[in-house]
Amino acid sequence: MRSKEDLEKEIRMVGKDILDSEWFIRGFSQSHHFRSNVSDHELHVTKTSLRIAGLFASVDREALIRACLCHDMGLIGNRKVVYTTGRMCITQHPLDSAARAVNILGKISEKERDIIEHHMFPLVLNRPNSTEAVIICIADKVCALYEPFTVRSSSVKLHSRLRIPVHAMA
Repeated sequence: MRSKEDLEKEIRMVGKDILDSEWFIRGFSQSHHFRSNVSDHELHVTKTSLRIAGLFASVDREALIRACLCHDMGLIGNRKVVYTTGRMCITQHPLDSAARAVNILGKISEKERDIIEHHMFPLVLNRPNSTEAVIICIADKVCALYEPFTVRSSSVKLHSRLRIPVHAMA
């Protein structure tokens, strides 16, 4: 198993353009899962997914990292404005997150799109088509169950290690 430092270095190297994006920084100011925020949740899901990925012989870690860092981007600014019901949020935000990932990155691979668009399975019946998409489904649910019971807020140490500008967060 890779160390925490190795995982964070890999996330920073692969996801630099996402971590530095205006949308990712904005995600720190939007609550998610009661005691977290969108961007911290995306970081948790990324780290958890990479740990799960270590159990498999072959995983596209780059696609997994990029998709994990973008999987809930569609929620930013939309949660209470666009998604008028919980069901609408569950079904629509994966599609909006994929569109926002394209906006941030210029383009995404089909595998990245699959990972992002299917991360809400089995809450929606749109089944994932790759190992990486199954991994994020598991990691997202684990993190969503864990986060409401933690008292921690944004981790200044984690943001510092990933070189995310803490001063930019609300």
